[in-house]
Amino acid sequence: MKILHIAVHMGAGAGKAISGMAISDKANEHSILLLDEPEKNDHIRRCEQNGISVRICPTAEEEREEVSKADVVVVNWWHHPLTYRTLMNIANVPSRLVLWCHVNGLHYPGLNPEFISCFDACMFTSKVTFENERWNTRERDEIYAKSTLVYGMGDFHPEEFSRKNDYEVRQGKMCVGYVGSLDYAKIHPDFTDWIKAAVEENEDICFELAGDVTSEFESDIMEQSLSEHAKFLGFREDIKELIAKWDAFIYLLNPYNFATTENALLEAMACGLPVVASDGTVERTIIEDGTDGILAGDRKSFAAELNRLSQSYELRKALGEKARADTIGKYDMKENILRFDSAVGNAAKGDKKLHDFKKVLGDEPFDWFLSGCGAWDARELGYLSETDQNSADSEEIRQRVCSLQGIFKGKAKASVRQYSEYFPEDRRLKNLTTIINRTREMSI
Repeated sequence: MKILHIAVHMGAGAGKAISGMAISDKANEHSILLLDEPEKNDHIRRCEQNGISVRICPTAEEEREEVSKADVVVVNWWHHPLTYRTLMNIANVPSRLVLWCHVNGLHYPGLNPEFISCFDACMFTSKVTFENERWNTRERDEIYAKSTLVYGMGDFHPEEFSRKNDYEVRQGKMCVGYVGSLDYAKIHPDFTDWIKAAVEENEDICFELAGDVTSEFESDIMEQSLSEHAKFLGFREDIKELIAKWDAFIYLLNPYNFATTENALLEAMACGLPVVASDGTVERTIIEDGTDGILAGDRKSFAAELNRLSQSYELRKALGEKARADTIGKYDMKENILRFDSAVGNAAKGDKKLHDFKKVLGDEPFDWFLSGCGAWDARELGYLSETDQNSADSEEIRQRVCSLQGIFKGKAKASVRQYSEYFPEDRRLKNLTTIINRTREMSI
């Protein structure tokens, strides 16, 4: 089959998932449309080196043409504004559409059952998505019947990762690593507090943090006087080499995270690193507490567990070796490809048809933005978007803005600001962005 992937970009985990599947799935012919100019090109280069066509920023006409030629179109979704623009553009082109969801959908961005109903099949990258409390019984049954678990792990082969053999701590100072976005939309809001607690518990622990860092997080590290204990490594492509040097690995997610497969965590476990992670829904699908990793519920237990790890060679070795064994057993690439092929194959059994996204999502970008929100957030954001800017400085408005999840107020990750930048003509998005910015300025 000719399979066309539509994605905004191929950075981070989604890029690894898309490129890995396109390269590894030899049963089908894959091609990719990217809707925005890429910031990182490593996954694009890998695709092109393997004969996978990647077209960047196609015109509206080119989008419709590529969709019409494909047997199945896989829409890679994480609630980015450009995805909706394209879905509206191709709505009148007969096609078979498969949704590949790269966020868990439990919190913002939420996975709307009506949105899922527009697709011929659906793939989730974490089994926690099936547990979405926002779906009623009927919706859950209908979604389950058309959905498949396809991990977003790309061509991840855990057995090929170099095994960690040396669990000795060098020079008496345990080096703890992290790989991933250092943005509070993804990581725990008290990340720096947890690190500070660990350092106060044991000064012979240092942290190396690899990934793009926001100015807010960097400022918090400075304010907590942690610069000597936490080193920023920036975005790195030599992750395997980095992991091999570390003694342990941490993974602290925002409680309202959008996480799913979490490739960085799996890679650390595949290498045999002992892991301490926050105790959340997604983390519990990957780590069995006390067996192949440790789950910490608060900063006190986090500090205590890291200290315990630093003092026990046997514990580091036992957790690391079990983490590697469990990752190899659970995340089999061949099985993941079979599940992917099953999902697109089921979609291909039906005739091509039109998909009326406008009926479900509405006409305007602000409506598309709200489609990923829960009922309470949608009401608050709707109210604020219609607020007269003359009253933006009131205590009521300030409190309403402060009550919103941090991700809404960020620069990217489907934030209000991101939607407004892509659709500057949308009055409600523009007004809401102004309200949020003025409230932030008042708080500084």
